[in-house]
Amino acid sequence: MTQTDPADTRPSSPAASRHERDRGIRAAWILGLGGLTPFVLMTAMLVYAGRDFIAYRQLILAYAGYSATILAFLGGIRWGAALDPATRRPATLILSVLPALAAWLVLFLPSPWLFAGFALLFLLQGLWDAMAARAAALPDWFGRLRMVLSAVVVLCQVVAFVSTY
Repeated sequence: MTQTDPADTRPSSPAASRHERDRGIRAAWILGLGGLTPFVLMTAMLVYAGRDFIAYRQLILAYAGYSATILAFLGGIRWGAALDPATRRPATLILSVLPALAAWLVLFLPSPWLFAGFALLFLLQGLWDAMAARAAALPDWFGRLRMVLSAVVVLCQVVAFVSTY
């Protein structure tokens, strides 16, 4: 009789493995869509409250800070993917730091131009992620997720730009 290790969490069958993979993908979608909430809420506040909002300057600062944080996070995802021995490419490691550096530079732009800068950066990051998924450097589902999230974020940034112009 073989004894199983209780710490061993490996799936016992291909169906269990597929189920775990599907749960992970579903969790990524839920978390990704949840991460859109601050973009949508802050955009709505800029549109509806406008310059009369008592914390207008703080809202722009919070929006820019969240945008820069998310771009740094996306660069970190690419850094992590580039560490995988199957897809390790030094160029990807180098490029993965660019979203954070570019976002930091955009923070120096005045409103409304910082929103235009962030819109461009999110568009470029989304395209880079989608192209990497097509080239099998990232999972296919991740490319689809990134395109959906990027589309919403770019739209929010454009609306923020127009509403603060």
